[in-house]
Amino acid sequence: MMFFYYVNFPDGEKELCLMELRRLFNINLDGKYFFYDEYIDVNRSPYIKYCIKIDAISESIEDLADIIEKKKIKYDDYKVQYISLIERMDLNKKHKIESLIGRNIEGEVKIHNPKTKVGVLDIEQKWVAGELIKNSGKWHEHDEKPVQYCNSLTARVSRALVNIATGRNQNIKMVDPCCGIGTVVLEALSMGIDIKGYDINNNVVKGAKNNLKYFGYPDVVSCSDIKDIAEKFDAAIVDLPYGVLSVTTREIQDEIIKNTARIAKRAVFVTLEDMQENIKNVGFEITDECRLRKGKFIRYINLCEIS
Repeated sequence: MMFFYYVNFPDGEKELCLMELRRLFNINLDGKYFFYDEYIDVNRSPYIKYCIKIDAISESIEDLADIIEKKKIKYDDYKVQYISLIERMDLNKKHKIESLIGRNIEGEVKIHNPKTKVGVLDIEQKWVAGELIKNSGKWHEHDEKPVQYCNSLTARVSRALVNIATGRNQNIKMVDPCCGIGTVVLEALSMGIDIKGYDINNNVVKGAKNNLKYFGYPDVVSCSDIKDIAEKFDAAIVDLPYGVLSVTTREIQDEIIKNTARIAKRAVFVTLEDMQENIKNVGFEITDECRLRKGKFIRYINLCEIS
């Protein structure tokens, strides 16, 4: 079985998207789509827009229709959707393709609220057809948190960071020791990941608790300094404080990095300057990296393992 994935990303987040895909699929993407021999839930990634579970493939649309008929491919309550990635959508062509493929599929057509959408795509001199699985984008609801902060990581970025920290294996214990208003914690919980959040600022922790309660998630955040955390974790995500919500210094930042190495075997660090030497000095090996850009504002992201 083969799957076709299509990705897209805002300006400034290309590197983060590619880093996430390296962790989830072990690929170096050049472009905005790829074929893969496994299905990974498209809702995990904020950048994967849809996937087609390929049931038929051919070099022409006519042959594709014949293959679908010969294989007696069937969908219940289906609707065919032609997708054009290269050329501007021609509605006449779209309707002809959808009609040709649709009449060769077994099962009942349902134009409104279909149970299954069948994607048809022409790409790289090939035509493919199969179940179209779109990203629901449900995580977008976390953009409307009751407690907000202008410099917080977005839900989209936080979700990508969680995927980078976990990779394929979601059955891990994770910690966000500088959780702020809980954006990373929200994304991890929405994916069923066991996570705890801590922050040294009690007022900020109250905001995180309100956000978790608002979306119906369990209260997994506490007020604590990272040096007082005794529990061990498989992975940590650390958006290193930079002195906006609380006073910080280079010594405090280095102490957070050192304690992260004490409590977690793997870490994703988000910093406002290149701090790779500081990270390496406590025993971490940097295994991947990228930069997240928003105008002139740059965040440095490093994936690290205890060496």
